[in-house]
Parts: sequence; C-alpha cells; structure tokens
Amino acid sequence: MSLPDLRVIREDYCSQRVVDNALGFLEALSPDLIEKLMLEEHWRRQPYSNAAWAILEYLAEQQVDIPATLLGRMDLIAELTRRGRSAEGLPEIAPRGRPLAAGPDQPLPPLVPLELSDHTKKSGHVTQEAVDGILQTAYARRPDLWFAVAEENRYEVHLDATDQFRALLRDIVNSEFTGEDNMWAAMDLYHEAILRIYRICGIEV
Repeated sequence: MSLPDLRVIREDYCSQRVVDNALGFLEALSPDLIEKLMLEEHWRRQPYSNAAWAILEYLAEQQVDIPATLLGRMDLIAELTRRGRSAEGLPEIAPRGRPLAAGPDQPLPPLVPLELSDHTKKSGHVTQEAVDGILQTAYARRPDLWFAVAEENRYEVHLDATDQFRALLRDIVNSEFTGEDNMWAAMDLYHEAILRIYRICGIEV
C-alpha cells in the first residue's frame, strides 16, 4: 500500500525533503525493503536493525540523498517506520523520555552513579569500580556518541550509534584489562551504560 505523507517529528538531523525523497524512491523501485522493515518493527530487535541497514545501504548505492550523521540516519529510519505504522492503522509510538542533553554538541549532565544491576553482579565479569571508571572515561571521550545512543534508545531504532558505542566500550575495557578475553565484560558494560542512559533520560525499564 502507499505510505501516507506525514510531517517529520523534527528536521534538526533529517529534513522533510530527504525523508519524502527517500520514501518516494523506495516505493517506486524497491518497496520490498520497506515491507521487510515493517515485518520486524514490532520487535525492534536485530532483524529490524538489519532491515534498516539494508535500506540505508540501498539508498546510498543508488546515490539517493541520505543524512551523513548518526542521528540523521536514525531519524530517516524512524520516519519511514512512522509512515509504515500509519499505513497499517497502527498508533504512533512517541519517543520515550527526554533527550540526554540539549543537542549532540551541548554539555551532557553528570553521569548518574548506579549500583551494579543484579545481572552484572551475577555474571561477575566486571566490578563496580571498573564499571564506574570505564563508563566515566567513555562519557568524557565521546559525549556525542552517548547522545546518539540515547536517541536511538528513545526512538527504539538501534543502528550505527549503538554499534560504535559497543566498539568504544570494548576498546576501553581491552586497554584496561590487556591479555584477557573481555567480551562478556564489554557486554556487561554496555548493559550498565544503557541503564544509566535510561535513568538520565527518564526512560522506564
């Protein structure tokens, strides 16, 4: 079915023109990519992200204008999903909570201190001291990435920012604990980071 015209939620990172042009191109030449995205959007898990990446890669290959920024690409997929839900008669899903800061280039609030979750305590791969130190290092090193990850969680569209964030945490933990298999520790650090983002942004777990 044809997707409806909707005003974008925000134009800060992806304009109305870019969204409308990308949607028109997909509807005309590759509607199956939109169908695959919508088949997975109710879960917002890895298959949904894979379908989103397929859309972005296809548009880039076809030299269709897409945003260059993490937030712009996420907003493009979020807007395509909004239109798909509207076409199916589904209610709109508003972004959760509030932004981490006023913008990606604005100061972040202090990183909220939290006791380790039961999951992290039980796994035993990383201590409270290590979590606090590594997350503070990551917070200071890439505040823009923290903002983008928070937005991906608010809109439930996990793309490049989430992948880059995982890589950042993995690099830091590997530099702190050399010569060890830190895969599980990095995963627990990501879990703890998301809990702190949820707390600051007021997103209910």
